[in-house]
Amino acid sequence: MSQYEITYIIRPTFEDPQVEELATHFADVAKSNGSEAVELERMGRKRLAFEINKLREGHYVCMKFGGSPDAAKEVIRQMRLHDDVLRALLIRL
Repeated sequence: MSQYEITYIIRPTFEDPQVEELATHFADVAKSNGSEAVELERMGRKRLAFEINKLREGHYVCMKFGGSPDAAKEVIRQMRLHDDVLRALLIRL
């Protein structure tokens, strides 16, 4: 079982409860695919280095978990299908 870290950016129009709900949703996706020890870190709203879809800011969230490569791929797939996630980066630790 490998350790993974996914950092993703959510639209800046979201309020804190909506960011929390979306982060919890992706943590649940990871857990439902056999991952364990999901740790969420909300880094807050920050300015982007460059525009993404004409947006200059976004809410950054970092999720760390242990699981199979298939679980990590499924979480990334779900993030890419979601319109409110601007970018997502998966790293195997």
